Amino acid sequence: MFVVWCIACAIWYIFSVKGLSTDPATFNGTSNAIAIVEILFMTLGAFLIGFLAAYYLQEEPIKKWRIAYFTEEHEKKELKFATKALRQDKATLTNEKAYLELQHKSELAEWGQQRQQLNAELEAQRRELETQKQLEINLKNELGELRPKTEQLGAEVSHLRFKVKQLEFENQSKSELRVPKEDEISDLTQIQGIGPAISRKLYAMGIYSFKQISQFDQNMINQVGKALKYFPDRILRDDWVGQARKLTN
Repeated sequence: MFVVWCIACAIWYIFSVKGLSTDPATFNGTSNAIAIVEILFMTLGAFLIGFLAAYYLQEEPIKKWRIAYFTEEHEKKELKFATKALRQDKATLTNEKAYLELQHKSELAEWGQQRQQLNAELEAQRRELETQKQLEINLKNELGELRPKTEQLGAEVSHLRFKVKQLEFENQSKSELRVPKEDEISDLTQIQGIGPAISRKLYAMGIYSFKQISQFDQNMINQVGKALKYFPDRILRDDWVGQARKLTN
């Protein structure tokens, strides 16, 4: 708009004020040149006046613009500095990440080796446990086979012990007791709990009268009970001693 206005003013000034003509016959180069120079100076003056007027009229917006411009420049510098710092932080984080990944891989490899070692130890322990279980089964089988033999041997040992005790008792009775007379022999079957078989065994041990049974003490009761394969409480329960005393009286 300013350029159009300047051109319109120049045409008006040349043809209306200066009275110049476009006719070649009346063309004066000096006058035209002076008019053009005057127009240029007036245009320049008008431009300067307009610029100064605009500057003074727009001083506050210009200040704001300057403040905004410098603020923006400052923010750009801060942004550049922050960007540089972020790049440095990114590089640091990248290095730390690479270091951590390397350390993690190293730890994973170490853990893998430890896991393999633990698996090997576990497998060895499992095999050892299976061996121990098999050994335990074998021992149980052997024990099961030996138990009847042990019981049989125990029974034989008990029988032999009984025979030894019986022989000792018979030898002791034979050495201590004399051969009884016929009138000294009692019918021991009259005592409740003594049958013909037990009576014969008592005769064989040298016990042939009620008087002898009535004089039994605890030691004698134990010996007779073992010799007859009875526990002493059988003799006490049937009260052989008391019955013999009654029969003696």
